[in-house]
Amino acid sequence: MDIAPISLGIETVGGVMAPLISKGTPIPIKKSQVFSTYQDNHDQVLIKIYEGEHSMTKDNGLLGKFNLSGILPSLKGVPKIEINFKIDVNGILHVTAFDLKSGSEQSITISNDHNRFS
Repeated sequence: MDIAPISLGIETVGGVMAPLISKGTPIPIKKSQVFSTYQDNHDQVLIKIYEGEHSMTKDNGLLGKFNLSGILPSLKGVPKIEINFKIDVNGILHVTAFDLKSGSEQSITISNDHNRFS
């Protein structure tokens, strides 16, 4: 059985790592978590994907990033953005961000090469 060799997550406010897939998790696996904005009237968010075991992203490895735009501007904490991490049977990471209100969606695929997924 294959397992995730390192924890995978996104950066949240203040550079804090929010792991979605923990080290040692059997793969294939799909995990989801809902996040929100931390300032009023954001119409887009930058999603940064990291690997590592540290609580701060500056101490982990950046795997990729993308923008989710089309978020309806609201007060901080109101938008609900679902982040989905999926590692398939080939060890490829698929990350999708979906704004539950506007339906806006963006994704990135990160292959397990170039010393990624340590």
